[in-house]
Amino acid sequence: MLNDKIFLGQFVVSKQGRDKNQVYIVVNIIDDLFVEVVNGTTKKLIKPKKKNINHLHFTPFGCEEIKNKLYSKQKINDQMVYRALHEYSKKNKEATNGC
Repeated sequence: MLNDKIFLGQFVVSKQGRDKNQVYIVVNIIDDLFVEVVNGTTKKLIKPKKKNINHLHFTPFGCEEIKNKLYSKQKINDQMVYRALHEYSKKNKEATNGC
């Protein structure tokens, strides 16, 4: 089951749809098939994007700060999400290619 590999704060890359190759952070696990993701700009925390897990590439990486806050029910903001994704993308340019 794929859900064993999914965690809050995880970096994911869209494999299908209009947002193909877009990097997001998982902010909510809805059920075995769907998660909610944000990127801090076009998909903000106020209205996260619902994505089928089969349409996502799950990286083994995540933002520890966001992960810890989400699991402890603390607030995060779009600026934190944007900053984390910017740092991740800078370090992992090849991660978004070919997914």
